[in-house]
Amino acid sequence: MRRKLVLAIGAATALVVGAALAAVGPTGPGQFYYYLDDSGAVVGYQAIHCDGSKEAWGKFTRNYADGYFICDPDF
Repeated sequence: MRRKLVLAIGAATALVVGAALAAVGPTGPGQFYYYLDDSGAVVGYQAIHCDGSKEAWGKFTRNYADGYFICDPDF
């Protein structure tokens, strides 16, 4: 019984951590995320622009599309 409880807690923890990581958002310059509702409509946006400035608005969901800006390197 105790082993089943430990396995259930471990599985629940992994699920929560996985869901949290899925909705983390951009982690570095030049990255953006569009957050979508169940019908595919954009409901939120989060980005770290090439200059390091951050932008965010709307609702952040587990459904998202991400991408990268084309950043010119500093010479």
